[in-house]
Amino acid sequence: MNDFINEMAAAVQMPAALLGISTPDALAEAPAVTLEELEALTLPGDLPEEAPAPHEFRIADDSAADWALQKIATERRELARLEELGKAQIAVVEEKLAAARRRCENNTAFLIGKLGQYFDTVEHRKTKTQESYRLLSGTLILKRGKPKAEHDDEKLAEWLQANGYGQYIKPAPKWGEVKGLLNLGPGSVVTMAETGEVVDGVTVVQLPDTFDVKV
Repeated sequence: MNDFINEMAAAVQMPAALLGISTPDALAEAPAVTLEELEALTLPGDLPEEAPAPHEFRIADDSAADWALQKIATERRELARLEELGKAQIAVVEEKLAAARRRCENNTAFLIGKLGQYFDTVEHRKTKTQESYRLLSGTLILKRGKPKAEHDDEKLAEWLQANGYGQYIKPAPKWGEVKGLLNLGPGSVVTMAETGEVVDGVTVVQLPDTFDVKV
């Protein structure tokens, strides 16, 4: 009997006590339940949280046991139905959110474009990395594009090996470390920052300026 109780508890991944399963001694003392009583029974999951635990009873015949099996099947069908309903409603909500996101992105991009055109017509504050124009509801910002190095592993590895920088190859160039040794520009020329050597296998791509607003 103990093994049976433990198996039932494990099957639904709940402690035996939470399933309303008692010890063998308590089961022997509990009154046998009739089919009529079962049909009038409010199961623990349907009771309010503050309600007392239902009276102990035991299933003592095939009719009561079969009722319990039918009830389990009904509960599982109901859960499956609600899960399908929930999935359908989630899909509807997600589509509405996606539509709202597209609307926001399209309208925002359109208005930012118009503000960018206006930005070009007014005097604005300039720093080394950006230009800005303040308004009451936010700030128009033009961030200057930075140079970005794009590398060819094969050519760069050959150059590093031939020029005494073999420690930066394992087996491909250690780009994260090599990048810190480089001087980008002007133009498309890439050199070693300390020695001025022109590096093969690395080219400079000038990233475009980006315009945005801060609100």
